[in-house]
Amino acid sequence: MSKINNMALRFFAIQKKEFIVMMREKRTYFFLVLIPLIQVVLFGFIINSDAKNLPTVVVTQDTSPFVNSIVHSFINSGYFKILPFSGNAKEAENLMAAGKVKFIIYIPEHFSRDLVNNKQPHLLLEGDASDPMVVGNAFAAANIIASEALNRDAVGHLSYLASKEPSFIIDRHAKYNPAAKAQFHTLPGLLASITTISLTMLTAISIISEYEAGNMEMLLISPIHPLEVIFGKIFPNLILGYILFYLILIITRWLFHVPFHGSLLLLSIVVFPFFIANLGIGIITSAISKTQFQAANIASTYALPAILFSGFMFPFAAMPYWAQWLGNLLPPTYFLRITSNIMLKDANLKAIWPDFWPILLFACIVIVVGDRLYRQTLD
Repeated sequence: MSKINNMALRFFAIQKKEFIVMMREKRTYFFLVLIPLIQVVLFGFIINSDAKNLPTVVVTQDTSPFVNSIVHSFINSGYFKILPFSGNAKEAENLMAAGKVKFIIYIPEHFSRDLVNNKQPHLLLEGDASDPMVVGNAFAAANIIASEALNRDAVGHLSYLASKEPSFIIDRHAKYNPAAKAQFHTLPGLLASITTISLTMLTAISIISEYEAGNMEMLLISPIHPLEVIFGKIFPNLILGYILFYLILIITRWLFHVPFHGSLLLLSIVVFPFFIANLGIGIITSAISKTQFQAANIASTYALPAILFSGFMFPFAAMPYWAQWLGNLLPPTYFLRITSNIMLKDANLKAIWPDFWPILLFACIVIVVGDRLYRQTLD
C-alpha cells in the first residue's frame, strides 16, 4: 500500500511541476489551444465547393423575349451572375482571360427564329475551367436550364416548346482545361502553398536559432545596420525559394503534363515580391517569438489560413464574402491567380497587374514592419 502511495505522490509531484511550466509558457500553450479552435471555426465556414453567382456575360444580337427568358433562367439557377455587357465575342474573351468573368453565353443571331421553327437551335456556354471545381456545378445546372427555361413561354401555339425534348441545346466548352483535370489548378496552387509554408517557417526558425545560440548579442555591439542583418539572413532563403520554385515547375510540367503557355521570365519576376512577402512574415514571426517552437506555431498559424483563404483547396467564389475579404488581404490569393493565368492563359504583365500590385504593397509593408520590430528586439 505504501508503494502505491509513494507512486501517487511522485505522480502528482510531476504533474504539479508540469502545470508550473505551463503557466510560465502561457504564450506557447495559448497558440497550442486557442489557435486550432479558431482555425476550426474559420475553416468550417469556408469549406464549400458549390460556387454560385459566378460573373457571366451574354454575347448575342438576338433580343427576343425567348432570349430574355433563357437569360433569366441562368440567373434563377443561382450559379450565374449576369453582368452588363454590350461588347463582341473578342471583348468577352479578353474579360475571361483577365479573370473578370467565369462564363460567356453565346446566343446565335437567328436563335429565336430557329426556336419558333422547332429546329432545336444551339447556344454555347463557355466556362473558365482553369479551376474545374468552380465551374463544374454550373455546367451541370445547364441541363435543367435547357429543359425548363421556356416553360412560361410555351403557351398557345407555342406549346410544343414544352415537349419532353429540350427546345434548344446548350453546348458546353471548358476553356483552358477541356479535360477538366484538377491538376491544372492544384499543381500551380502548390507553387504558392509550398513556398509560403517553407519560406515563412524557415526564416522565422533560422532567426530564432540565432537568439537561442546567443549570436544576436554580438549584433548589439556591432556596427551592422538592422536592415543589413535582415537581408543577410533572408538572402539564402530567397535563393532556396527560387530553387524550390523551379523544381516544382519542372515536376508540374514534365511529370503531370500541366501546360505552360506563358512567359517563364515574367513568372520568375513576379515571384520575387511574393517571396519577399513570405520572408517578411518570417521576420515578423521571429520578432514576436521566444523559441523555435513558438516561431513554428505562429508561422503555421499564418500560412495555413493564407493558403485556405486563397482558393487553392476550395473555390474562392464559394467562400462567404467576409472570407473573400480576408483572402484578398493575403499574397497567396493573388499569386495563385497570377500563376494560373500565366501558365494556362499566357497572360502578360498588363493582364496580371491587378493581382500583382497588392503583392508588391504587402511585401513593402511587412519588410518595414519587420525592420521596426527587429530594431525593438535589439534594443
